[in-house]
Amino acid sequence: MGDETQGKTRHLNPENLPPITPRGTGPLDYMIPWVIEFRVVGTPHVVHAEVSERLVIGRSDKKQASRPDIDLEPFNAYNLGVSRQHAVIAARNSRITIRDNDSANGTFLNGGKLDSGQEFHLRHGDALTLGKLQLQVAFVVTPSSHEKHGNPFADVAIPTIGSGQRVLLVDDDSVVTQAISSVLRQAGFQVETAGNVGEALTYVDRRLPDIVVTELMLADMSGLELVRYVRERPGGNRVPLVIISGVTGGYQMGQAIDAGVDIFLTKPVGVDELLRSFTKVIGGTAY
Repeated sequence: MGDETQGKTRHLNPENLPPITPRGTGPLDYMIPWVIEFRVVGTPHVVHAEVSERLVIGRSDKKQASRPDIDLEPFNAYNLGVSRQHAVIAARNSRITIRDNDSANGTFLNGGKLDSGQEFHLRHGDALTLGKLQLQVAFVVTPSSHEKHGNPFADVAIPTIGSGQRVLLVDDDSVVTQAISSVLRQAGFQVETAGNVGEALTYVDRRLPDIVVTELMLADMSGLELVRYVRERPGGNRVPLVIISGVTGGYQMGQAIDAGVDIFLTKPVGVDELLRSFTKVIGGTAY
């Protein structure tokens, strides 16, 4: 009780876990945003974060005005031994790293304890534990698709491939739309966003976009409803349609192709593969 009043982190009984071996970080060049999803194990909750350089993950404290960038206090963080500034997540062009920030109860990656102050490579699908708060890591948007496809790493830049084409981007995750919009605008496109299919249909009725990018699974209805609606509009057969989705099943992909989708990209989507796809659908020169 005294520790909680003073804002100190609750110390837990340590577990006999081996230290983890550092992973290489690779080239550290550009600062293209990443979008990461942290699923709180044992709950339905998901925390999304855009990482453009570095973020502090930990818990807020009512005694202090400052808050960590990723606040785990709503998930029983104090009782599970999470420190206020527990760890630091850093983004580079080719890697996401995590560093334990001298936390009271340690940071664990796939069961191995991190040495405090040392950076470790964080990957899609990793199990991350802060004290005893368990998180499942999923990447949603990454600068490069090299890890997903097992390709050699190549530096990622954002070339100007568009000439002001109007893109309608549909996703119910505002962090995702913010990151992808930023990339597409840098690449020379105008971007409008919608958080659900209903909003997107209103936009299409008002003005047919030049390109549509949509998530497949949305809160109000399937993105395929939007695909079919666009295809049925006058001139809609000429609009490139791109799916970016966490759904990876062959059945769903087949449905999308049958509905008229031109490109189907799975999350985590790399900025490089996104831009190559846009180059393809607008008939530009590959880079």
